[in-house]
Amino acid sequence: MVAAALLLAMPPGLLSAAAKAEGEKEAKDAGDEFVARRQLKRAQELLELGETQRAVKMFETVVEQFPRSPVKNQALLALGKHFLKVQQQLKAIQYLRRLKALKKPDEPIAADLRDLWLESLYLTGVAQFQLKNYGAAFPILRKITKEYPNTVWANQSYYYIGLCHFAQGNWKKAIDALNLVGTFVDPTGPSIQYVESGRRFYIKISDADLPVLHRLGSPVFVEAETARGDRETLDCIPLSLPQGIFISSMPTEIGPANRGNGKLEVIGQDTIRVKYLDDNTRQGQKDVARTVTVKVVSTATARFTTGTFESAADAAFLGQPLFLLLRDTDRDATPQADGITVRLASRYRVKEDEAGEGATGAGGDLSTEQEQETWKVRDEVTVRLVELGAAPVHSGRFGGRVRIEPVRPGEKTDTADTRLSCALGDEVVLTYVDELHIGGASKRLLQARINVIGEIDANPRATQNIVPDPVLRARKLLVETTAYLELARIFNSMGLSDGAKAKADEGLQRVDDVIRVEAPIPMQLKEEAFRLKWELYMAQKDFANAVATCKLFHRLYPDSPFVDEAMLNIGKVRMEAKQYGEAIRVFREILRLPKSQAKAEARFQIASALEARAAEQATGDEPDPKRLEAAIREYKACAEKYPDSEFAGPALAKLVDYYVKTKDYARANDLLEQVFQDYPDAKFLDNMLLKWTLVAYYRKDYRKSYQKCTQLIFEYPDSKHTHDAKKILPRIQEKLKGQGND
Repeated sequence: MVAAALLLAMPPGLLSAAAKAEGEKEAKDAGDEFVARRQLKRAQELLELGETQRAVKMFETVVEQFPRSPVKNQALLALGKHFLKVQQQLKAIQYLRRLKALKKPDEPIAADLRDLWLESLYLTGVAQFQLKNYGAAFPILRKITKEYPNTVWANQSYYYIGLCHFAQGNWKKAIDALNLVGTFVDPTGPSIQYVESGRRFYIKISDADLPVLHRLGSPVFVEAETARGDRETLDCIPLSLPQGIFISSMPTEIGPANRGNGKLEVIGQDTIRVKYLDDNTRQGQKDVARTVTVKVVSTATARFTTGTFESAADAAFLGQPLFLLLRDTDRDATPQADGITVRLASRYRVKEDEAGEGATGAGGDLSTEQEQETWKVRDEVTVRLVELGAAPVHSGRFGGRVRIEPVRPGEKTDTADTRLSCALGDEVVLTYVDELHIGGASKRLLQARINVIGEIDANPRATQNIVPDPVLRARKLLVETTAYLELARIFNSMGLSDGAKAKADEGLQRVDDVIRVEAPIPMQLKEEAFRLKWELYMAQKDFANAVATCKLFHRLYPDSPFVDEAMLNIGKVRMEAKQYGEAIRVFREILRLPKSQAKAEARFQIASALEARAAEQATGDEPDPKRLEAAIREYKACAEKYPDSEFAGPALAKLVDYYVKTKDYARANDLLEQVFQDYPDAKFLDNMLLKWTLVAYYRKDYRKSYQKCTQLIFEYPDSKHTHDAKKILPRIQEKLKGQGND
């Protein structure tokens, strides 16, 4: 009521001005959204064309210029996927981590953002796996499987959880995780009705009778039959025996039917009918046939190739033939060589005011000039492609060729001939409509592009280009700075601190030129300059200036993860020098950063520093438990405030150790229950099992002690703790016999 009264009391002129301002803001936001989406689309096209540098620059432009637009999130995901693909995992993680903000604590994520957020989590876990940071990968992937089990990302996460355990030699855990891959398929998804030709065909059976039949030695199998006459028997193996879930698979191959060879031969428009005999139904019926039929489809692909139709062509040349290859098994309908037609066009960029009839789509988005560019078609031809292979032909691969003719001055192109007229710098576009694919019977536009780069000329040439460009100058200075940083580190390793300081000073002069440059340069160059600057200060052991540089950088670039990494490194250097007070101060600076992604590690490091200081002050072999209380409080805070981090499990393990030392076995037992429930992938579980064996023994729960001891021996046969477990086991067995247990 108060707000309404104030609004009614506003002068009419002020009210209209406020409404006008709000309208202008909405119009600006709508305009920004349009531009952002256009730039995103253009960046995606550039990435598909292999122009990765331009694509990355445009994605980064979207992120920097439109921070409030949801399009920014798609650009961040695209950058993460690109850098993961080119094996630059650290850069991929930097972009993917920024998408964590999509999920607010204790709030459900919006439906339209959920898949994007889950994919970013999954890719972050994959990147950590590729970096062999298994401890960091586990909590990310487990978060997906626990909180979003009925998603495709959970299936994929189980796969990488299994690979992480496999890499660590945890065979049982690897098998358990890999068994869960593919256990969820969205029944509402259109692809459940189809199978891709040439790919492996999977079948899953769910029957409550199967566990019993399997234990009795009865084989479980299904029969698969194609409409074109192939028939195969597929043996099934248990996927999840307690739930009665069995699985089987068989490769499919394009070609005429050949029964009993362990492969399903299929051709275009084929179907596969799977039959399973239900031995005993709820109604008491026997051998009831359960059938399901899926359609064989092919998701078309197209590319330009060399004359063998095998290797991809990098470019088209004037005066030379251009070869085309299209794969679509759906169009393989007869034993003869079938044929299809595709449309081929050559096009070139023109200014918008020059564009007339035939212009197609927008051009670049990097500058005002590029935003006015558009494409204009120069020539078009229809090309007949013929199915490749020997009779009877069942390959689903269609090939053809067209001659690229140079445009002659003053000559009009003939769109009715069979040759494609092109000029230097043109783009050739192949267009094909795929009417049936794994997504269903809906039209899907397929395009392939290639650039015309000139004529084939073997004459040698030498060229030299010198461009006075601020970006190139910045890159040059950063390369030189990196060299001086390495020299400073070499001098430090030799104990020559004066030489290290001199080389670091040389680097600081160059990196300051990059930081202070007034000309616009990409943000990543500025970030690299700041990173090198604080590392140069660390090489000089000038930690005060290193921390000050980090703080300044964080104020300028609050979303960058570089500050976290730098501050952590400074704190760890202090820890190695046993300067625990200084290390704790640095780690607490990280906790004060508003957008830091490293707070969990900083909290854990604070606890580690406090524990190390208590050990240093100890008079005997073990520190006084009272001196450890401050460290224990920090470990507890780490586990409670950051339960999804990779440091929560180790923090709880430290608490278990403390409660065992103080003989608080009840609290130790409760914590061990929590550790094994919440962190099933932690690398210290063998140690925790030994502690649990002892905790249960001291509590006189000998049955549990025996159970945990044998679990340790069985699941971790190569662990150093297994030797101790084998020595303890006879004593536990004696106690069990004393209680009258076997």
